[in-house]
Amino acid sequence: MIFKLIEQKDKFVEKVYKEAMKDLNKFYGINWTYGKPNVIIVGSRKQIDQLKDMKTERWVVGWSDRQTIYVLNRRKMGKESNHKFNTEKTYAALLKHEISHAFYNVLSKGKYNPRWLCEGVAIYTSGQNKFKKPLIKFGSFLDFYDVGGSGIYSEAGFVVEILVKKYGKKKLLELISNLNTINNEESFSKLFKKIYSFTPSYKKFNSLLKGAK
Repeated sequence: MIFKLIEQKDKFVEKVYKEAMKDLNKFYGINWTYGKPNVIIVGSRKQIDQLKDMKTERWVVGWSDRQTIYVLNRRKMGKESNHKFNTEKTYAALLKHEISHAFYNVLSKGKYNPRWLCEGVAIYTSGQNKFKKPLIKFGSFLDFYDVGGSGIYSEAGFVVEILVKKYGKKKLLELISNLNTINNEESFSKLFKKIYSFTPSYKKFNSLLKGAK
């Protein structure tokens, strides 16, 4: 598929982008000043399908491809998706979520597994947890190691929130920066235990969740 790109002037998106880059540089400890991510505003579900070369579900409204960010036009959310990004704050969080993926890609050296961690960090750093219902119990995020899906978003952000609040940002960044040394779920669990002194499990995270309330 061949496309013709036209530069778009959008003061709102430009403002969100600038603030997101500042916040994420600080969080990830990366001074990203050259070759920064480009943002492509996608106009329709049809264009999303064309860009991804597949029929997508209506919950797919944004993604990142290394240093290129794709997000559905905020004015088309109601018509072209099943999301309710109907405020500037929720759309800004979506855009920041995708930009966070670009930072994550740099720190992890292109490693995206486990998917729950990758999505969880993007959700946490973008502030999307505050738009979600408070979590009562963990019970699904570990199913998303090397697969994605809409279900990954309900718990992953709260997992990362607990890790940061309980153990600090430094350990999380250490985990992400060493993902290139692992090649399966077992080796990830060993790396995680080396850093946090426990292996990821629902029992452990539910106990941490209970203690955080």
